[in-house]
Amino acid sequence: MGSKRLGEILKENGIITEHQLEEALRVQRSKGGLLGIILVEMGHLKPKLLADFLETQKSS
Repeated sequence: MGSKRLGEILKENGIITEHQLEEALRVQRSKGGLLGIILVEMGHLKPKLLADFLETQKSS
């Protein structure tokens, strides 16, 4: 996975849609924060799934 961003990885794996990613990125640009947390707060991603993806990304 290397240099891919979390949002792109989640989208490519069918976890979130392009629209959900764009919406979360808009929030991130306006308010700041971590994309994964924003996706969880918006209800687009479960906390456990975020943790699993972050662990996978870290070990790759």
